[in-house]
Amino acid sequence: MTPTLILNKRSPHNTARRSGVATVELAVVLPILLMLVFGTIEVCQRIFIRQSAVIVAYEGARLAARGISTNAEVTSRCQQLLTSRRVRNATVTTFPADFMQSPTGTEIRITITVPWADNSASRVVVPNQGVMTVSAFMLRE
Repeated sequence: MTPTLILNKRSPHNTARRSGVATVELAVVLPILLMLVFGTIEVCQRIFIRQSAVIVAYEGARLAARGISTNAEVTSRCQQLLTSRRVRNATVTTFPADFMQSPTGTEIRITITVPWADNSASRVVVPNQGVMTVSAFMLRE
């Protein structure tokens, strides 16, 4: 007996079946892959917005702690920084009511509140409900 070489010849029928399987696999995997990509973009965008608010709150507290700026100047500077970082409709809250009259060692608090709905380009994966609040504390010099 001599060994025979069996070649696997692909028939046109077999090729059509294989491309059908690939189409089904794509239909199953593509939505999951797209959700993963858009979810990553949304999460990164929220991290950027949070870091922007943290930086602005810190800069506002640093400006207020020096004792040479009024509440209006600190709030205005914080709003300028938020605008430059493209954070929309954020509110800046300062405590105490008057920095200039506060004695040395008084705790200065700057709070930034950012609504998610106004600062998200897409709403595919992460819902845009609620607000994010960030505070920075410093002692007046």
